[in-house]
Amino acid sequence: MTWEMKKAQSIAILDKYKDQISQEAYDRILWVIGNQAIEDMFMDEQGVKDLIRVENGEITTDEMVEEIKQRYQKKWGVA
Repeated sequence: MTWEMKKAQSIAILDKYKDQISQEAYDRILWVIGNQAIEDMFMDEQGVKDLIRVENGEITTDEMVEEIKQRYQKKWGVA
């Protein structure tokens, strides 16, 4: 899959949740997707959901980071 296809896939995931966030929040997450793509990193569905939760005030960025660390620890045993 090409870089452009991977980025488009991340944007398509975000578009599925567009009605759950403001246009400003959408634009911020789209910016994150674009910046990560520059580094050859692409958002999966869980990543998009995490950012939406932050944008909706459900969790803080620090809480999101901790949750991600815990998922990685459970999945790969990484500290």
